[in-house]
Amino acid sequence: MRPNENFRKYFPEVEQPEEKTVSCRSSCLKTGAYMIIDKAAKDLELDTKLQDSFGTKAAGIMLDLAAYSIITEGNAAQYYPDYAYNHPLFTPDMKCYSDSFLSDFLRSIKEKQRQDFLDQWNAERCKRERIYISYDSTNKNCQAGDIDIVEFGAANVDAGLPIFNYAVGYDVNNREPLMYEKYSGNINDVSQLQFMVDKIKGYGYKNIGFILDRGYFSKDNLSYMDSSGFSFIIMVKGIKDFISSQVRKLKDTFENNWGNRIEEFEVYGKTVHTFVYASDTKKRYIHIYYNAAKAVGERVRLEEKIHEMQRFMEQHEDKEYEFGPAFHKYFHMHYNKENGHFVYGEPRLPVIQDELELCGYFAIISSEKMDAKDAINLYNEYYGAAGFFRNYPY
Repeated sequence: MRPNENFRKYFPEVEQPEEKTVSCRSSCLKTGAYMIIDKAAKDLELDTKLQDSFGTKAAGIMLDLAAYSIITEGNAAQYYPDYAYNHPLFTPDMKCYSDSFLSDFLRSIKEKQRQDFLDQWNAERCKRERIYISYDSTNKNCQAGDIDIVEFGAANVDAGLPIFNYAVGYDVNNREPLMYEKYSGNINDVSQLQFMVDKIKGYGYKNIGFILDRGYFSKDNLSYMDSSGFSFIIMVKGIKDFISSQVRKLKDTFENNWGNRIEEFEVYGKTVHTFVYASDTKKRYIHIYYNAAKAVGERVRLEEKIHEMQRFMEQHEDKEYEFGPAFHKYFHMHYNKENGHFVYGEPRLPVIQDELELCGYFAIISSEKMDAKDAINLYNEYYGAAGFFRNYPY
């Protein structure tokens, strides 16, 4: 407490404490979230596992960085000193470190240490327990210069920079992450999944199911999970050729049937047991869904997209211009045979009509027998928790 002028007036005999103009720590620390994170770390033995792999000092810094990310919902090292000023720390003696020290610290971590921690983290788990692993990955643009893992690839946000990929496997049943991996920027989502499957097998997990987003769908991935003995649930867009054929077969048979309505997700659903690919030797359960609100939004976006293309083409009439594949999908391009100039784009009416009719439909494919409600519930266990599902970003 800081005495004011009235205190000095009425208690002149009390010696005033020395005032310090600069302090590395606040006189009031925010302890609530720290106590919860500390309890969770001890219950999971995370603190001891980090100490075994990285040492006591490094373990404290890592827990502090984790707490900083959770509490502030950010990860910029330059703001960490501000966080450390008014929060308790796991670091021995609660020492505050600068952002430059943290950068040097992160660079000093060895791959062997990282792998040793992941081995410890997975070693004591029950490998025969039936669990679903939700797996997802993303990529980040990099401006850090010459780093081996950074390559040019398919960036989520293309800034014309090289990228690196990283992925996380999450135990949906126990609400705990199992592992994370980093990949070169030129490795795509399809290949990343096979690396993760190999990693799961290496840790000895037996009774595993994967919950996957649409980016991991491929014939090779389905076959790879089959050969590894793992089941899966995977999201697929309704306009995929093989899904669209299933939608056409089921169209008008379930969308208005109240018995097919799944109230929690405001969709109608129906399941068919069939082959995904003609060359498949094993049938899958394909769960087709329809959402009327989603259909309206998709129709509006598709119509706006077509109109935007038409306006763009009008701006390039009587000019020499080569349009991309998206334009050729929706329009017949007519050019002047004499000078090669673009004349006009004729809409491919059957293509546009077909895509409009598929608005509002999407599918989930499962390798195990379940109904449409069970499949969407399992998928939503992870993607719904992150807010993905309600926004229908697929």
